[in-house]
Amino acid sequence: MDIRLNNHLIHLPADVETLAELAANQGIPSGGTAITLNNKIIRREKWAETILQEGDSVVVITAAFGG
Repeated sequence: MDIRLNNHLIHLPADVETLAELAANQGIPSGGTAITLNNKIIRREKWAETILQEGDSVVVITAAFGG
């Protein structure tokens, strides 16, 4: 399946079907991270049940710490 991740076209393996699996596959940390799917914020507790579809647009926003 092909999706857009942070505006880059990527191909996902067949075993990556949910946002949680995408996060694990891409090494995206669950803490301090927000994910939008097709311009809608998905709450972290919904990642495991949110199924990805061909052509979806996913944006990952990670909080930066420091000063």
